[in-house]
Amino acid sequence: MEVIEFPCLKVNAATFKIESEFHRYVRPVHHPTLTSFCTELTGITQETVDESETFPAVLAAFEQWHAAHVPAGTRALFVTYGDWDLKTMLPSQCRLSGAAVPAYMNAWCNTKHLVADVTGSYPRAMDKLMQELNLPLLGRHHSGIDDCRNIARIVELMCRRGGVVKETGSSADGDAEQGTTHSGEGIQT
Repeated sequence: MEVIEFPCLKVNAATFKIESEFHRYVRPVHHPTLTSFCTELTGITQETVDESETFPAVLAAFEQWHAAHVPAGTRALFVTYGDWDLKTMLPSQCRLSGAAVPAYMNAWCNTKHLVADVTGSYPRAMDKLMQELNLPLLGRHHSGIDDCRNIARIVELMCRRGGVVKETGSSADGDAEQGTTHSGEGIQT
């Protein structure tokens, strides 16, 4: 597997407003042809990835965006829906591409833990959780950027119910949880 979409939102932790967005598609190099399953799941077409930059270029663009929007010394934490994207997929893609994982991406908050802290129940599928929370799903489920926007809405609701965004995972932890995850939402405090 290779990264084919790289989405990230900068969300203000006080207002929950999206202050900036980074979104790029990525051209896979080692497995350049998308499967029909992948296209059906994500909505990402072969033409879209064929016209996109490779991972090293997208990562470099992301690092420039991050530096411009999250200055050094700013207190910030990535927020994901699961641990897999930042614990497993990103390090794997970086190794494959000969790139280093940016140090600021080595810790994150798994929204599932935040939800469990607030509701007492550990969620699985994001679309089902949103139904349980009476939050309409915005955009397309499994579109990375749409999932980021929906994660931001879940986080806002959980925080308004007393939840606290805190680090729940890091690249130093043991094995990653299995399943579909959605990374990319950045909370800045």
